Parts: sequence; structure tokens; C-alpha cells
Amino acid sequence: MKKKMMMVLLAAVLSVSAGACGKEKQNDNQAGTQTDDKQTEALDNEENATAKADQVSYDVKKCVTLGKYSGLQVSLPNDYKVTKERVDDYALGMAQYNAQPVYKDTDKKKVEEGDTVNIDYEGKKDGVAFEGGTASGYNLTIGSNSFIDGFEEGLVGVKVGQTVDLDLSFPENYPSADLAGAAVVFTVKVNKIVVEDPDAKFELNDEFVRQNYDCDTVEEYKEKVKSYLKEENKTNKEKDTRQEVINILLENSKVTIPDELMEARLEDSILIFTNRNCTDGTTLKDFLTTNYNGMTEEDFRSDIANEVKTNLQTELILEAIAQEEGVKLEEEAFQDYVQQQMEANGYASAEDFYKANGVTAKSGETYERKVFVCNRALDLVIENAEIRYGVAPDGAEQS
Repeated sequence: MKKKMMMVLLAAVLSVSAGACGKEKQNDNQAGTQTDDKQTEALDNEENATAKADQVSYDVKKCVTLGKYSGLQVSLPNDYKVTKERVDDYALGMAQYNAQPVYKDTDKKKVEEGDTVNIDYEGKKDGVAFEGGTASGYNLTIGSNSFIDGFEEGLVGVKVGQTVDLDLSFPENYPSADLAGAAVVFTVKVNKIVVEDPDAKFELNDEFVRQNYDCDTVEEYKEKVKSYLKEENKTNKEKDTRQEVINILLENSKVTIPDELMEARLEDSILIFTNRNCTDGTTLKDFLTTNYNGMTEEDFRSDIANEVKTNLQTELILEAIAQEEGVKLEEEAFQDYVQQQMEANGYASAEDFYKANGVTAKSGETYERKVFVCNRALDLVIENAEIRYGVAPDGAEQS
């Protein structure tokens, strides 16, 4: 399956009010491919790179014939309510997912490949036990490669009740500097050989939530789940609403994208993606092979062109509405938005935020200012729309 490559504007339009669009942008949003020597040259010297779209002039009134955008009738099938049943189901499902398997003892006496063994072990380096190297009653499946090389292999053939010393070495690239490449000795006792019990029933109780969720009772755990689901629903409700309004605007309006603007935005998207993902000498072809299941550059470009077209249609409609309604950029509000993106997505500075979303910091700022105004126009459309939730497309109330 191909990874979905969403472009910056659409993601921002959907989520700007929730302060999440910066995060989406930082992942897979604005994409493309290396296409010519000028792009490569720009990558080598970003200060000389310019956004081609910034150089294209157009009259939005000639590009867009607005349809109805005020007083829209919007229906969404989800009512975004958090019911007790939903909380109970989610709480149980999450707990079961995080729960350890339940095992039962067997009469088996000697360890073989594929067995699950219950063990006690202690690891020592230079005769001293090291942190994280000791456990009791641990269930380990032989052949799972859960431990360093030689540990699981060293238990094959060991009898239940037997204790063995395993002389091993941690790999050179082990995360802990103290243990990387170190020679160690694990003293391991095989307590028993067990199998997973298919008949065991999971019980969500106070003891389980205390051990796993820092809650004293199941009810407290469910209250946390309820709060999480409410926040998730709030975010989804806003995103879904914005997307549905955009869909209606696209249906109601006629948009003609100037060829020059389309090509310029496509090339900018290509450059941004390449600049972001091919900075270590990796070619675009190799990057696509590794991360997009062998997608060709031609297919990649075609996919991105479709995303650019949809985003430009959305952008031009919202620009036209902004002009029609006199929506202007408010500098203080825009700076607050930028600060939110920096805090939410770990940008050290506004310049870093702009660079992440443009050919250069300057072009990124220009683009973000346009996105911000477009979102304000979308806010206005939503404020004046009649929106119903829990309503099917044919207008019937959802049960």
C-alpha cells in the first residue's frame, strides 16, 4: 500500500483551529520529486532557492466562480458523543491489548526451540550485577530473539530446575554505552516450561489498573478513558466538519487553476519534499524505494500533482471568499498561531517552522500567511452554516 501524501494547505485547513496542522506538515504533507539541475542546485544552496509559486501573479476573481457558501446545510453521520458503552469497550480493549498473556504449567522437563520458559536471571559485568539485568519469573519464548545473541540458544537443552551460566557479549551498537560490546555472564535458572492458556479470561480489576495505568480503581481508569475519548471526538468533529464544508465548497464552485500556478506549486512541493527527505546523499529514487514501496518517480509526481490540484482548488475558493468578505490577516493572531505550531511540534524558532513548510523560510512564511487567511475564511463559512451531527446523508437521524 502506498503511503498517503497529503499536501500542506489541505492539512492546515482541516486542523488549524485545533493547532495541529504544523505536526501534519512535518510528516508527509508537502511532497514531490527531484526534476532538474536547478532544484539540486537550490538544495545545495538554500539561500539562493526561491518559491516559484511566489513569482506567479493571478487574479483570484478570474480563477473562481463562487457558488453558495453562506448558510450551507451540512450533515455528518457521527454524533461525536461518548457513550458509556463506548468507554467500557475502549477501556477493556486497551487493557486486553496491554495485558500479559496468561500461561499454564506443563510437565515438560527439557527446553527446546519454540518453548516458553519461566526463568530467573541475573546479569553481571566484571562480577557486578548491572542495572536492568535481573528478573524473576520472566516468561521467555525461545527463538523470539528478545535477548542478546546466545541467551536463548544457551537455554536449549537445559532441564527444568537447572541453573546455567551464559558467557555472552552485548553487541557493539547496544544503546547503553556501559554495556555496548561488554562481556557479561548471565546466571539463569529454568523454573518451568509453560504454554499460553487459551481458556484464560481477562479480568479488568483494580490491581491491573494500578499496575498498568497509575489508577487506584477501574472507575478512575474509565474516567481517564472517557476524558481521552472526549478530546479525541472533539478533534475529529472539528476536522470532519471542516473537511465536509470544503467538500461542499468544491462542489458549489467552479475553479480554473492557471497552468503557470499549477506547475509552480508542483515544483515547489517537489523541492520541499526532496529538501526535507534527501539531505544525506540519498537519491529520490532510493528514498521512494525504501519508504514508498518502490514507487517510481513518475508515479510519485503524478500522485503529488493530484494533491496539488485539490489543494489549489481549495485555496483559491477560500481566497475568493476572503476577498468577498473582507477577511484580512490579523498580525497578532497570526503570531499566536505560529507560536502554537512551534510549541506543539518542537520547532526551535519561527524560522524553523517556516523552513519546514517552504522552499525557504521567507517563502514558508508567505505560504503560512496565506493558509492562515484561508482558514479564517473557512471559519467564517462554518460559523454561518447550519450543521447537524448524527444525521445520515439522506437526512435521517442516526439511531
